Amino acid sequence: MALSNLTMQDFEIEAVVSGSNIELNWKGAMHAPNPEDVLDPYFEQVIAEALKAKLGVKCNFVPLEYMNSASIPPLIALLRTLADKKIQGEFVYDSNRKVQSASFRALDVIARKSKYTSVRGI
Repeated sequence: MALSNLTMQDFEIEAVVSGSNIELNWKGAMHAPNPEDVLDPYFEQVIAEALKAKLGVKCNFVPLEYMNSASIPPLIALLRTLADKKIQGEFVYDSNRKVQSASFRALDVIARKSKYTSVRGI
């Protein structure tokens, strides 16, 4: 796989192929005031790789310590792009952490509009 990890100060997305998915493991804390500047181009690479290799995309947010509210719009855009491109997408979060539950409730509403995307708390 040609996809690399995304690394910033205090934050990383580790990309691995796991079964039929590109798994993006979110780690650390996302504090960037404009996360779309980094996330959007990275997601474009992920989508291109998923299409090329015929893989789904699974975002694992369980190890993530913190994500600011500015991180939500790029995630909404990713969910919509996955649905538009007919790529199976799954977002998994820690339902026991209030900060994650609040953020992913809104994403779940969007994910339910497509048979290709899901948001799941564990």
